[in-house]
Amino acid sequence: MVFFVCGIIFSMVADNYWLDIMVFALWYAYLCVTWNIIGGFGGQFTFAHPVFVAIGGYTSSLLFIHLGLSPWLGMFAGMVLAALLAILLGWINYRRRLPHLTYALITLAITFVAIIVLRSSHFLGGSEGIFLPRGNDPLTFRFFNKQVYFWIILAATCLVLVFVTWFSRSMTGFKLTALRDNEDAAAMLGIDQLKMVATYSAISAALGAFGGTFYAQYLFVIDPTVAGSHLAVEIILFTAIGGMGTVWGPVLGPLAMVVLIRYLNAEFVNISGLGQVVYGVIIIVVLVVLKDGVVSWGGKRLAHQTSKLKMREKRQ
Repeated sequence: MVFFVCGIIFSMVADNYWLDIMVFALWYAYLCVTWNIIGGFGGQFTFAHPVFVAIGGYTSSLLFIHLGLSPWLGMFAGMVLAALLAILLGWINYRRRLPHLTYALITLAITFVAIIVLRSSHFLGGSEGIFLPRGNDPLTFRFFNKQVYFWIILAATCLVLVFVTWFSRSMTGFKLTALRDNEDAAAMLGIDQLKMVATYSAISAALGAFGGTFYAQYLFVIDPTVAGSHLAVEIILFTAIGGMGTVWGPVLGPLAMVVLIRYLNAEFVNISGLGQVVYGVIIIVVLVVLKDGVVSWGGKRLAHQTSKLKMREKRQ
């Protein structure tokens, strides 16, 4: 609630430039949180999340253009398709007992295949993608006011955070984490690996597909680049910086890094590549020093200080 209220206050005082930056920062945060469900808590290191994003964006856009179906409804079709693909990948992984690296490389290859298919298909708009007609119609998910898009992605991020907070403290969440930490021990305790992985892979993918619909409606275009491996790397990287397997890590990581990238690009605009070099050095330092991410490091420091205070109280 505090996060949501702070976001609303920010949207009231920010200009369009900062609203645009924070819309993309929240969009990345939303994708990181949805990926973290299966990637952080479940330990399924997958690069396929951008494909789910693309499925959501392309499905809702095609249904809107060819059938006149509102993206508010078309997005559910994209979510279902993304969930089915995620279940198929999870089933293949379970049946073949693939090593984690092999599964990661397979999902990475899927992003390459997706881009080739999208670029070569005339029906899907080819390399240029699908352009949506601009307008200001709430019923068709189109607005001229950036504030409205900010409120939508803020609300979506907060709702997913509520779900992840509950999930991380539930018995189901503990089971999925147990599978991540030790699959054999979890199987001996009677945890159904296929059911758990398939269910939460589907949830993660379906929620990610909404991110694709939002992206298409915000920019009024959806193109093959949204399915690229670069987006998968950014999602994983931002989540790792914030803290994988935590509730707030996937939010704080992208919020900080997207703003930092924009700042460095503006600050070093006259020196080609220097902004990216500084950005890369910061990432390396953070990951080497903090290891498990900012949130995990902060939580450990807080627990350490709390234990110290308790020890002092006992001595007194």
